[in-house]
Amino acid sequence: MTKVLIAVPTFENIMPDTFKAIYDLEKPEGVETLFEFVRGYDCAAARNRIVQKAQDLKVDYLFMIDNDVTVPKNALKCFLEDPKDVCLGFYAYRPANNVYSGKICLCKLGEYNYTDLYTANEFETLRLAGTYREKIHGGGMGCAFINMKVFNKIKYPYYYWKQYENGGTLSEDLWFCSQCARNEIDIYGDTRVGCGHMLRKIQGVM
Repeated sequence: MTKVLIAVPTFENIMPDTFKAIYDLEKPEGVETLFEFVRGYDCAAARNRIVQKAQDLKVDYLFMIDNDVTVPKNALKCFLEDPKDVCLGFYAYRPANNVYSGKICLCKLGEYNYTDLYTANEFETLRLAGTYREKIHGGGMGCAFINMKVFNKIKYPYYYWKQYENGGTLSEDLWFCSQCARNEIDIYGDTRVGCGHMLRKIQGVM
């Protein structure tokens, strides 16, 4: 029996659409799913607490979903099909001006400052061509499927908001991705797992 912890980090509450999407997930045969959420902490602290909970429960995989992300029904099935150490779903990138540009929260290989983002159209083209897993540099953890063995290879804190002296920052999810890179842990994006983000629905359009 494969055990998966589905967990939501949230400062306040889980959006109803997010909760319903989790409830509607298709469960593959031979898979046991558990649910947990951590509320009232900053995102890095919440994610670290979720990892600790997953370790305590001795699950095989952690499926982390942000409180404002809706996942497609087949997300769990897709991730468990030839599972990778780290595999991410994709959703709309929300820039400071709140204007959706077509970009998603996944970064292309070769850009080590995490600025070269894929577009939804690029991921759709890959999917239509039969490429369901794309090796990436990193991305947002709003829909992240992680083999728990990864946390034996990287150091605590697994998630950390890094502030640099020049004023730059590295978000907690990209901190995790950078740790994976240092430990030669590959990260993939699943072109089939298009998610909604803050009412900007990508699934249904793809």
